[in-house]
Amino acid sequence: MAGENEIDASEGTVEASGTTRSSYGSGVVTITANGSVQDVMDRLEAAIVEGGFTVVTRLDHQQNAAGVDLEMRPSQVILFGKPEVGTHLMMASPEAALDLPQRMAVYADEEGKTIIAYNAPLWLATRHDVSEQEQRIEAIAETLKTLAQDAALAPASATEESAQ
Repeated sequence: MAGENEIDASEGTVEASGTTRSSYGSGVVTITANGSVQDVMDRLEAAIVEGGFTVVTRLDHQQNAAGVDLEMRPSQVILFGKPEVGTHLMMASPEAALDLPQRMAVYADEEGKTIIAYNAPLWLATRHDVSEQEQRIEAIAETLKTLAQDAALAPASATEESAQ
């Protein structure tokens, strides 16, 4: 059985506990975060930039929905990458470009909890038949996990705590 929060492809399962939930079948990893969607996304973007990644864009789906007179819970997506990493995956399988650059979503669920979600790199590698990149995929998975945990676990400010 895989260790905590790790994907074991041989068993097709994900072991998760605490604030991390995963679904190997969909390839989506979700982590419950402290703070509002805006604050968590700001922390995530700061961690991404600090990690040396290029931020391609940041989308605010709630704001876009309001622009067409629709209401939705807060939801944002950030696209980011490092060409020296992602290019190797696309060289191994050009269709990997469908899911690159990497992206992470931060949204409020139906209970009002703030969630960080991202695609599991092993799932993407399997989806696009990326081969001979195992170490790179493992490194990407660890990096994404660290970015998400840094954004999720950062202490909430007094304003955030009173608003929750």
